[in-house]
Amino acid sequence: MTLYTMALWFYSILASLVFGASVYETLVVHPAWSRQPPESFVGFVGAAPGRMNIAPFWKPVAPLFALSGIGALALAFKAGTQGVPLIASSTCAVLVVTWTLTYFRPTVERFLATGGNTPAERLRSEARQWIRLNWIRTAMVAIAWWGATLAALTTRG
Repeated sequence: MTLYTMALWFYSILASLVFGASVYETLVVHPAWSRQPPESFVGFVGAAPGRMNIAPFWKPVAPLFALSGIGALALAFKAGTQGVPLIASSTCAVLVVTWTLTYFRPTVERFLATGGNTPAERLRSEARQWIRLNWIRTAMVAIAWWGATLAALTTRG
């Protein structure tokens, strides 16, 4: 097994993990906190037992996801076996993590930190926009998963 094959399978496994976690958050977690801001934020503020704290999962996984995509793509170019699925996948992985760090995470942190100081209607509007944009982000994660999995399953070596 070549280094490229191992990197590709590692990336594919991470993409699968990120895709599953993203779908879970999109269907379960995000509707819970965005249901009726600012009242629905209460269950997500602080770190008391029983409250959801997803940051410890995403802090190591998100950068590994993007870096493994870049690494797999770099090794594919070195091996001369890059293809459209892997290029699309790696591009989506990097864009998703970048978008998450520049918009999604800071916005949620702002919601939870200053939600009480912002008019409720504005919070509701911003939360709806965040949710709509998250569906695009989830679709990009799906593309990353598809490309990584397709590349891993079709590689030889």
